[in-house]
Amino acid sequence: MTIHRDMSRRSFIQFASACTVTLAAGATLANLAGCDSLKVGADAAILGEQTIIDDTGRELVIPTPDRLERVYFTSALAQIYCFSMAPELLGGIASTIGPDKMKYLPAGIENLPNMGTLSGESGRIDREMLLKQRIQIVFSISAVALTEQNRSEAEELQEATGIPVVLIDGSFEVVSNAYRLLGQCMGREQRGEEIAAYLEDILARVTEAVSDIPEEEKINLYYAEGPLGLQTEPSTAQHALVFIVAGAHIVADVEGTAYGMSDVSLEQVLAWNPEVIIAWSEEFRGGSENIIRTNQNWAPITAVKTGRVYTMPENPFAWLDRPPAVNRFLGLQWIANMLYPERYDVDMVKVAKEFYEVVYWVDNVTEEEIREMLGNSYPPYEA
Repeated sequence: MTIHRDMSRRSFIQFASACTVTLAAGATLANLAGCDSLKVGADAAILGEQTIIDDTGRELVIPTPDRLERVYFTSALAQIYCFSMAPELLGGIASTIGPDKMKYLPAGIENLPNMGTLSGESGRIDREMLLKQRIQIVFSISAVALTEQNRSEAEELQEATGIPVVLIDGSFEVVSNAYRLLGQCMGREQRGEEIAAYLEDILARVTEAVSDIPEEEKINLYYAEGPLGLQTEPSTAQHALVFIVAGAHIVADVEGTAYGMSDVSLEQVLAWNPEVIIAWSEEFRGGSENIIRTNQNWAPITAVKTGRVYTMPENPFAWLDRPPAVNRFLGLQWIANMLYPERYDVDMVKVAKEFYEVVYWVDNVTEEEIREMLGNSYPPYEA
């Protein structure tokens, strides 16, 4: 596997352009002929169009890579996928990115217009802005298996704007396939394959490291969401998946909700008595990290007594969750190393630097900055 780890903020455009597939070449057309998800007609070079099949089986006509200039997305989750593939193709952003996070992203992202999102009950995309920005493809990428609602929303937006909306299954288990399909749509097959292989390797190594831990030996973990730390996820929730894959035992015995963040009481948390607590950052999310560490009501909990309350890193995107996109593959390694350093023995500073370079296009993050993000989780706790 070849990963471009020498990418800088100034060179990502040159690299991405080099990865563009020119469909006018007969050899390229021949290479693509056997691909199930991408069909190219003989007149693609003349019309500047290709037919793809998305993850719901819909046939869509989209521009050929040599004609593709601007894309958009229906959520902040899809934004991360598209950004990590080809930031120079972004025609806008779906979520506000503050200056504290921009230093970890390629220059120019901060100048893009916010055109909204379909996420949440009140989500709305500015359709006039889509047309004004000359968006050619909209990507709708899920964190779980695609639903009929996803399809209905995509078709409604497509009908209203005339812009093809490509549905992609971004479930954790098939994220690599999502990147391969994105690569085909964007003419970045090499980039898509490199990220796909990189993520598959991460998942394989973590899974191998923790797969044989007996259930009774798994570390009890509580995920503290919200400003008071009294919202969380049960083991059945999508937002707890990374913890499960990393070998943790989720202590929360509650019913899950559609959007997550189930309410619990401090009495329940005291009874669960987790060995490790992961809390939201107070600085970036108004989380409960300091309350849990300093409030006497939390003091009897084992995780507090042993100093095993950790703050989830947030730059440039949360490492674990919200949005549950490719960022989770960095958080997966963080949790596995934090809980079982003897099993998943890696240096998280080096792991994070590599992830930022490979996925986020940024090679100027210093070791000191990453250590600050990791906080008291670096080096990992030794009993």
